[in-house]
Amino acid sequence: MPTSGDYFEEPKETPAMGTVEDIRDRFIAAGLPCKIERQGNKQRILFEGKKSYLAFTVDSGGKPLTAAMPESEDYDAEFASAVFEVFDSIGWRFKR
Repeated sequence: MPTSGDYFEEPKETPAMGTVEDIRDRFIAAGLPCKIERQGNKQRILFEGKKSYLAFTVDSGGKPLTAAMPESEDYDAEFASAVFEVFDSIGWRFKR
């Protein structure tokens, strides 16, 4: 599972999806119910039934640039695999 020092990054060569809403919709379609929480210029995807969440950095137009999943005590290998699959499907890569 990613830790607070790890993150997902949009590929520079072929930019991925346009909004955090698009990414949320991919998670929902993959069977991972979630919602977006906005606080100022920060956006997070909160997963239903999980303490885990994704914190996004966005540009001035609201386009997501990176996503980090802070370490959580509710690690679940199946959940982590599903998160990776969604990011893989939109062309984002995992960085350490």
